[in-house]
Amino acid sequence: MMANPTQARLMMLDFNRSERVVSQDIGEVRVQVKLTNAVDEALVNRGLLNPNQLRVHETQALVDTGAVRTVLPREIVEKLGLQQFSRI
Repeated sequence: MMANPTQARLMMLDFNRSERVVSQDIGEVRVQVKLTNAVDEALVNRGLLNPNQLRVHETQALVDTGAVRTVLPREIVEKLGLQQFSRI
């Protein structure tokens, strides 16, 4: 069965009863974020870069409480001048 892409499904295993509990009431959580190049920001703070040259990108991000890494689209990585550590 395909889940509705705009609605997340929460599946929990209760080890005391050993049965699945599925909740349809959980939705996606998105937040407005402002991403900056940390090196640029440090240079601005030291007076070595004009604040107008600070590379910034604002967008909406999906919150994933189980994530251990941040994944960004290539266009945003390039716009911010970030170094790519790994590729998925």
